[in-house]
Amino acid sequence: MTDKRKYTKDDIQKLEWNEHIRLRPGMYLGRVNIKGFVELLKGLYSNVLNDLESDSISFEITKPDSGVLSITNIQSIVVDNWSKWDHNSHRTNPFILEFQTLNALSVRFKIHLFDKDYNCIYEQQYAKGVFLNGDKDKNEIRCSKMEIDFTLDKKIWGDNFEWNENFISHEISEFAYLHKKVKFKFLYQVGNENCNIIYHFKNGLSDRLEIEKLSGLGGSYFETSIDEQIENFRIEVAFAFRDYTVDEPFLRSFVNDYYTHENGSHVDGLLKGLTYGVMKYFQKHNLTEVFKISEKGMKENLIAAINIRMEAPVFSGCVKNKLSNSEIIEPIANYVSDLLFKKIEENEESTKKLIQKFEIGDNTI
Repeated sequence: MTDKRKYTKDDIQKLEWNEHIRLRPGMYLGRVNIKGFVELLKGLYSNVLNDLESDSISFEITKPDSGVLSITNIQSIVVDNWSKWDHNSHRTNPFILEFQTLNALSVRFKIHLFDKDYNCIYEQQYAKGVFLNGDKDKNEIRCSKMEIDFTLDKKIWGDNFEWNENFISHEISEFAYLHKKVKFKFLYQVGNENCNIIYHFKNGLSDRLEIEKLSGLGGSYFETSIDEQIENFRIEVAFAFRDYTVDEPFLRSFVNDYYTHENGSHVDGLLKGLTYGVMKYFQKHNLTEVFKISEKGMKENLIAAINIRMEAPVFSGCVKNKLSNSEIIEPIANYVSDLLFKKIEENEESTKKLIQKFEIGDNTI
């Protein structure tokens, strides 16, 4: 006979937060390898820089499976989100539980907090997310520096896990363009020599764009940067146009520091703004019968990078690669179009370069 025993609440297996993470690490890392670790590291960076308002952060490789993360000049109160999740936190970056994930997937996780004179005022130690010793019953701590010393659990990460210093350095440098007020340090050893790399891009995405401009065959024009609060979101954009169409277009987009490789509504707003700005010029000078604008043509010579910071972004799909907040399109488009139109009116030589591709009968579109 079939067992018809009823399913009850006693059959439900209750797991602690660290057991959830250890059972399915791929859900929290994406990939359980060096790429997954670096994504976790960037999530940690974004978390502390946005929540703690620090201006200096460092990551040091100390052993083949160990590292130290240090955050200095902390301006805000530190909230314990390494042993419990604060559901009332108004974080700008609610993608993954970064601190909890690192804690749960490490056989050793030590956290120390220091005052402005670098005296240790708080410390805890965990193993696989389980509390071992240290201070308790403090959820919010005022401090000047945070230091996390960890050793990854080989049972999770595998015996073949190893640091790739070149990859880590590259990813940190790309991330550093998104925080122009912050110094990023990366420390490791080559043989017996210490390597200490510092990334600090004072002009943010404009510095990233400069790399693309210099790698092109010719010059560029209408170089523009924006860093503004617009309605309920903040946007940073840098864009320019290349002289030649033989160069590959460059367009990088981010939401709360996370790369959106399928772009989305923030990029739609940028492209519409550029298109509107040129259209205003055509309409003002009665050129609509001679030129026909298109977003496709606008992208051909464009080099641009955009990062938008907003609460509760909405994405299409399950991997958060495309932003779907349609309400931001028009505010971005209006701001960008006004700025570009002003530049077009002021620079006749660059304007000729930009609009020639839209001339009716031109085969470049």
